[in-house]
Amino acid sequence: MERNQLHRQVAQMRQSFFDQGFLDEQFVQLEELQDDTNPNFVEEVATLFYRDSGRLLTNLEQAMERSPLDFVRLDNIMQQFKGSCSSIGAKRVRNECNQFKEYCRAGNSDG
Repeated sequence: MERNQLHRQVAQMRQSFFDQGFLDEQFVQLEELQDDTNPNFVEEVATLFYRDSGRLLTNLEQAMERSPLDFVRLDNIMQQFKGSCSSIGAKRVRNECNQFKEYCRAGNSDG
C-alpha cells in the first residue's frame, strides 16, 4: 500500500508540473525513450540537465558581473541553457530564457 501511495504522489507531482507549465510534451517523449534496457534514462537526463544548468548559471552570474556587459557571451550562455531546457521539456524555464535573451538584445542595441 505504501508503494502505491508513493506512485500516486509522484504521478500527482508530475501532473502538477505540467499544469503549472514547467513541463511540456518534450518531457513525455523523453519518458517514452525509457525502457527495460535503460530504466533510469529520465533520471540520468534530468541529472545531466541540473548539472549543466548549475554550470551555465555560474557562467551567467560571472558574465553579469563584468563591465561592460558582453551581450554576445550572455546570448551564447542563454542559448545553451535554452537548448538544455528544450531537451528535457522544461517549458517554463525555456520561456524565461527567451525573455532574458530579448532583454540582452535590447540592452545590446541601446549601447
